[in-house]
Amino acid sequence: MYLHRKKNINDFQTLYFVLNFVDYDLSKVIKRGKAFTEDHIKLLIYSLLRGLKFIHSAGVIHRDLKPTNIGISQNSDLTILDFGLARVATNGLQTGYVATRWWRAPEVFINRERYDEKVDIWSVGCIMAELIILKPLFAGTDHIDQLTKIFDVVGTPDLATLDEVCEPYARDYIHKLAAKPKQDYKKLFGYKYEQGSKGPVSGISPQGIALLDRLLAFDHRARPSAEEALSDEYFEHLHDPMEEPSAEILIDEHQDAAYPITTWKSVIWKMIQEFQPPPWATDEDDDDN
Repeated sequence: MYLHRKKNINDFQTLYFVLNFVDYDLSKVIKRGKAFTEDHIKLLIYSLLRGLKFIHSAGVIHRDLKPTNIGISQNSDLTILDFGLARVATNGLQTGYVATRWWRAPEVFINRERYDEKVDIWSVGCIMAELIILKPLFAGTDHIDQLTKIFDVVGTPDLATLDEVCEPYARDYIHKLAAKPKQDYKKLFGYKYEQGSKGPVSGISPQGIALLDRLLAFDHRARPSAEEALSDEYFEHLHDPMEEPSAEILIDEHQDAAYPITTWKSVIWKMIQEFQPPPWATDEDDDDN
């Protein structure tokens, strides 16, 4: 950093990002086909929500949470990856395309440019379900089939809900479809047993099912925030508000800007010049003193 500050902006041609190493992404672990214990599922989802609380408190929506964008170490330390689609939340219209389809919240289809950080909460629900059944829950082939797959599981919303959360074209389309009942989540996600086994070989408890039901609420208003989800009884033995930090609100004055390359270069150069490492990055271990 010191050397960069001593150089001229005209010498600035290359920018390197140095990121934490992760052993695997969660998708690779799921594809092993080996059932996760409930304790492992609980730890992973708690860690993911803990990270989301920090991100959302800064006013940032990730918008592309999926197993391939979640790094995991051999010790099950979790890292949220790939902020390429992330943006600072605004009170106005958002950009239309967000998230890979299978983990994409329904409001992105039915109210395309009006959504909030609850799109990430839906993705957490999809990931939690995937950890249980070891395959994507909503594997739609296009956006219409994606909605169909969602209704197959969560059921068709009533007309009052559709009126409140859908654009008219989406409401009319959904209302014309044959109504589908909500699946029995206990059968879908609950404990599974094999003959002779003392305990469940897969699945989650009723408390976990209740949380998953909240995460996968079709109406985004009914989903908990990341902070609210962390305080769910399912995480009773993990939840510690003192270990679930928040961030300062991020103001991105350059979001959606259409600058020429030279201007972007100046913006990044200024950020490098003004960068101050956080205290935890420079603190020395007391044992080394």
